[in-house]
Formats: sequence, structure tokens, C-alpha cells
Amino acid sequence: MSHDGIHRMGQGAGGPDRPDRPSMAVVGCGGAGCNTLARASERGWTLGRHVAGKTDAQHLLSTRAHRKILIGRQTTGGRGTNMDIALGEMACHEDRDQLHGVLAEIDIVIILAGLGGGTGSGVAPVMAKIARERGSLAISLSTLPFSVEGSTRRDNAMVSRANLAQHADLSMVVPNDTMLESGSNLSLLDAFAMADDSLLEPVRLLRRLLTREDMPWVRTALNGAGAAHLGRGGSDRRRGYAKALDGAIASIFPPIGPNACSRALVMFHAGSDEPDDRTLLEIVRSLHLSMDPGARTLWGVHRDDLMEDRLRAVVMLATKPKR
Repeated sequence: MSHDGIHRMGQGAGGPDRPDRPSMAVVGCGGAGCNTLARASERGWTLGRHVAGKTDAQHLLSTRAHRKILIGRQTTGGRGTNMDIALGEMACHEDRDQLHGVLAEIDIVIILAGLGGGTGSGVAPVMAKIARERGSLAISLSTLPFSVEGSTRRDNAMVSRANLAQHADLSMVVPNDTMLESGSNLSLLDAFAMADDSLLEPVRLLRRLLTREDMPWVRTALNGAGAAHLGRGGSDRRRGYAKALDGAIASIFPPIGPNACSRALVMFHAGSDEPDDRTLLEIVRSLHLSMDPGARTLWGVHRDDLMEDRLRAVVMLATKPKR
């Protein structure tokens, strides 16, 4: 740990499949979570071990993943949960032993879910609990349903959101409504695709940046942080690189000021040559100094020739971890 509480991730560099990278499993829970996982596969993105967990046997057949699990065969008969959270939880508990085996010896478990239905909302918190029981760092990334989807899905999502904050080390949500608001001519299908991208971007960067040497620091900083705040932004040389992080902080959901937070994870996607590391460190330091005294900040940069003079920033903020 550096003396000022800022730690640079990924200094080993290299590709995501190097042996010095921590092991990672990305688990899609329910239809929406598995659809997000499938989108990564369609684009050729391997994010670690892809695991698809559904209660609907027929839908599971068409799902792409390294490992497919029909959750709660006895509980649901393979026919889904019909938006019943309690049934989703029961189904997941039925397969606890199998899931413990699937998640064995995994450093980081990323849980993807669309909250609102019975499977995603019921299974995701139990999956996070199982991951932590196995000694993994459990990070949850999920979406909140569109307002037009009705009160039942909204209520399910709120219950599951609270459960995820309790059982995952770090739990973040993205409201689907914000995707529609970002473009007046955006179709519902395009909005779902954007929501998938908003969940996959931080996963891809984590996969690229973290080394095994980072894991003790990551665990200390993020273990038990609970509900966190996710933001994404971009800029370029002309507008000023600092605006990428400014935009990410401005887009954070749920809204929160950095001064109320004591944990930060900042990941950059940048061109091969610029901005240089010193510039990025100063951008990160400005955020760190605005946070709670004694804050811990992790940051890293994935460099890509295709980015040229553009910069993407993903920021996760959390208040003090639970004790």
C-alpha cells in the first residue's frame, strides 16, 4: 500500500490470460444476466469462466457459457419462477453444493443480473453469499427494471438490491431508465444493449488490470463495502482528459459526493501513448484528496491503440466497509 492510500493496479501489464492474473468467474443469474453474458461471448470477450444459471430449462439450452446450471430442478421443475423471489432463493439453495463446487478456488466472482424477475432477483444474492463462503471476492453488477415494467418488478428489484448490498462485497446497480434518457430515439432493444455494455465495461477492465499481487490490497479496500456507486465517462485530448473522470462522477448512481466515500476503484481505458501515467495519477489524486480522510483508492489503466487520444473512465465509490 502506498503511503498516501493510492495503489496502482496491473503493473505487471500483459494480456488477461497471463498466469499472474487472479482467477475470475462471471455468473449470469436469470434471463437478463445470462443475456449480458451472451453479449460478451458474441463480441468475443472472454471474461474468465462464464457460468450461466437459470431456472428455465428451455431457455438454458440456447444460452452460451462455459458452464450451464439448471438451478432448482426440484423446486421449479425447470419452468422458471414466474417472478417469485422466494422461489428463486429456494431454487438456489437447492443447488448450494453444486454452486460451491463451481465457484471453488476462484479469486473474484462477478455476478450479473437484471433485477425484477424471480430468478435474477432471488438467485443473485444467494450466489454472492456462496461466493464469499468459498473465499472469493463477490462483486455484483445488476440493472434496475424500466419504469414501464410495472410495480411487481420494481418491488422485486428493491428487495433484491437490499439483499445484494448485504451479501456481496461490492454491489452496484444501473437503472435501465437512464439508457432511454440518453437518447430520445433509442429503442427498447438498444437500451437493453446499452445496459449490457454498462455492466460489461467494468468487468472487462478488471479482467485486464488486476494481478495476483493486487488482490490483498483489493480485498482490504473492497471487502464488505456493500452498496457502491458506479459511474462512467469519457473525454479526449481536445476537451481535456480530466473531464473523463468528471463525467464518470457526474453520472454516478445512486448519486453521492466523493467526500462521503472512503473507497474508490478507478479504471481507465486509454490510447497507447496518451494521456501518460503521470497525468492519470494526478487525475486520480484529485479524486482521492476530495474523499474521506484515510480513503483508499485503487487505479489502473488499460492501453489500446484503437483509443488514440480518447479516454474512458469507470469509477466505483463506496462508503466505509462494514465491520
